[in-house]
Amino acid sequence: MAKVIAEYIDRLVNTEMRQMGGLPRGTTHQLYEAARRYHKDPLTYLAASKLIENIKPNDNVIIATGAGVPPWLPKGETDGPLGAASIARAIDIGLGGKPILVGEGRCMSPVAATVEAAGLMVCDEDLFSKRDHVAMTLEYPLGEEKGTKFAEELMSRFNPKAIICIEKHGPSASGKYHSIMGVGREPDTVANVKFLVELASSKKVLTIGVGDGGNEIGFGNIYDDVKRIQKYGPKCQCPCGAGIGTVTKADVLVAAAVSNWGAYGISAMLAFMLKKLRLIQDVDMEYRMLEASIRAGAMDGLYTDMSMYVDGTSCETQKSIITILREIVSNALVEQPRHW
Repeated sequence: MAKVIAEYIDRLVNTEMRQMGGLPRGTTHQLYEAARRYHKDPLTYLAASKLIENIKPNDNVIIATGAGVPPWLPKGETDGPLGAASIARAIDIGLGGKPILVGEGRCMSPVAATVEAAGLMVCDEDLFSKRDHVAMTLEYPLGEEKGTKFAEELMSRFNPKAIICIEKHGPSASGKYHSIMGVGREPDTVANVKFLVELASSKKVLTIGVGDGGNEIGFGNIYDDVKRIQKYGPKCQCPCGAGIGTVTKADVLVAAAVSNWGAYGISAMLAFMLKKLRLIQDVDMEYRMLEASIRAGAMDGLYTDMSMYVDGTSCETQKSIITILREIVSNALVEQPRHW
């Protein structure tokens, strides 16, 4: 039954709603289909089942998020922080795991505000070690040298049992990072979380990547497909010419129309598999999370302003996705025989 539920959750969170002339159209289902060919099983099912398998009470889980660079997205975008907060909350309530959120320093105010809107107090390490329903946020330094050292520090200091990346870009074959439109970014302008993911993989620690374009960590699993599907897949607009697709892989790739929605799908599957509907936030909490992220400086990734949008989709749309996810899970948890 879990795979049946996940099948329809996967379909819901891959419903493309993009405007013409902005983000590429008609790519969402192709990226999803490529990820399904790679993984075979429904993606949200795989992610949720592996989290349940690997995380025990008081285990640390590192969640990386934060996308966008100045001047257009100086404190990051609304896609990413909400998904990270949803997953952090579900792991805390459902599995007793301890969420540690990392990303660029410029993005962490919106991340922290969103996590608290989701019901988890952001605290220091001392309090974090003593109780549940809390989270920590840490700045992941920019650049490759510092990023490598910080990855080693995180692994030795916290011994995480899973690394989850939500809307977190990975490098292309050239080592450069790219936007979905093929605009290049140097490694010294971003948090090179790829080092954390690669180190975790070498230690057999679970890694999950959630993304919507092919340039996010995890899409290295289907690198050739990204090159074929995306407009700037084979060649980007910057001098490196490597294309936007990342080469960074993950144990599980969850492809979605909006990265937040992919994370919500994982939370929904955790809710179903653990039989706790409250693991997926309700619409009021979703509103508070979006509002908190924007008040803290996050912007919509398409409009690049502080409107109540995520990747060009309205607040009402976010609430509708949550409503349908909760309906899928709640109906699946109730037995109602029919005799006619």
